Amino acid sequence: MAFLVDSHAHLWDKRFHPDRKQILDGFAQQDMLCIVEVGVNLETSRESVRLAYSHERVFAAVGTHPHDAAGMTEEHLEQIHSLCRMDRCVAIGEIGLDFYRNLSPQPIQKQWFVRQLQLSIAQDLPVILHVRDAYPQVLEILRQEGIPRAGGVVHSFFADRATARSFLELGMHLGISGPVTFPKNPQLRELVAFVPLERLLSETDCPYLTPHPHRGKRNEPAFVRLVVETIAEQKKLPFETVANRLSQNALSLFSIPLDSVSVDPIGGEIS
Repeated sequence: MAFLVDSHAHLWDKRFHPDRKQILDGFAQQDMLCIVEVGVNLETSRESVRLAYSHERVFAAVGTHPHDAAGMTEEHLEQIHSLCRMDRCVAIGEIGLDFYRNLSPQPIQKQWFVRQLQLSIAQDLPVILHVRDAYPQVLEILRQEGIPRAGGVVHSFFADRATARSFLELGMHLGISGPVTFPKNPQLRELVAFVPLERLLSETDCPYLTPHPHRGKRNEPAFVRLVVETIAEQKKLPFETVANRLSQNALSLFSIPLDSVSVDPIGGEIS
């Protein structure tokens, strides 16, 4: 039997308000072992933690995305620190650098990326990295600061083999999402064939990056199956073998115990 993990989801997004409960309730029927619900700022990090405490198949990551770095403060960092110590929080992220849109000034992005990376190292939690048009800069910071002993993942990786090799040499995993299924994206599929299977994670980034043939629609965790199918095709391995290996990669990286169910200790529920 094949089991699936979506290692990068954003079910807190308002596009899931109408049917979030139905999506969560469907995980068992979809062979979805679990998802990692990822925050992008303090508010959504809190929502990710609340969602993780509301459902046994959801775990949280907390952090501030580079787009939101300009609004980051020491108080915010302290609250992220408090959230990351909760037992349903399994990673710091998504954090990193985005020099494509530059929605926050680059020096500010670097400042808060380093501070949150240092937090992940101090707490020994895996780090989830967002990188766009800034792979050399992120690699430079990782080489200077180090990475957590627990490791980490470069979310929705899309670069060349040399860059992939550099992250792998540092001990990072590479997250593969919907773009690997796009017909006009053969270079990413070639990269997937090159990277060892034990260093890959399956993810959706839902509601974004919807895989083929559903592009134009809202992405959701169940669509991670399409990502896994494409990885299996590139690896020339059975779907079940690849699905279970990718799931084990995520469970190991995030130290996820699937036998824990808890109540929300910070109050409130996601609607």
